[in-house]
Amino acid sequence: MNRRPVLALSLASLSAASLVAALTAVPAAADPLPGTSGLSALRQATVDRADAALNNPRAFKVAGSETVHQSVVKPAQNRNVLELSGSNDNRTVFNHYNGNSWCGSFIAAMWTGKTMPDPAAYPRIPTSYESSQAWRTDPRVAGRFHAYSGAGQTLPKPGDVLVWSDDGSSWAGHVGLVVKVTASTRTVLTVEGNVDGDEIARKSYTWHTGGPLRAGKTFRGYTSRE
Repeated sequence: MNRRPVLALSLASLSAASLVAALTAVPAAADPLPGTSGLSALRQATVDRADAALNNPRAFKVAGSETVHQSVVKPAQNRNVLELSGSNDNRTVFNHYNGNSWCGSFIAAMWTGKTMPDPAAYPRIPTSYESSQAWRTDPRVAGRFHAYSGAGQTLPKPGDVLVWSDDGSSWAGHVGLVVKVTASTRTVLTVEGNVDGDEIARKSYTWHTGGPLRAGKTFRGYTSRE
């Protein structure tokens, strides 16, 4: 796809530790996303982290450079762009700049409040959480993954994880975090990392035949937060 050049500010003067702490924190006075009242404390904290990640600058690096930059938030478009011009080469605070696809790492950060958390300390996240498909296949999520069974399936709840696989692949795909569900219209709102390779974005899906549709992907189901 064609890339739009955007501006970014250098955060080179900040330490890596302070960036991780500042960029994953949930604002103390953050307002809950409209329509999410009545959630458990665990689910609400997860939704709040996702809302904060979408609406506040997050750190990234570009290929060939160790300079840390700040993302550009585009609230009118429900996007947070982690790039300068073109790809950031998958180097974000969420994967500790390791260059791997980071949609799974983003979910792990939203669930735990930590970037690249140690799975031993968080037994409810997949051991290989960087892999999108681990969110449905890992033994740790057994009993909490709900394979897609049709348009009439029970809807997920905020804090749950939607899982897609790439068409023709059993190991590659994408995951997104549910932040709001409207049962009357069977609409599911998500916040997702690694959208178009370099963005955090809010997406809206209608839960119908085939499930939440994404081009080139097959919806597999969702994993419950609790």
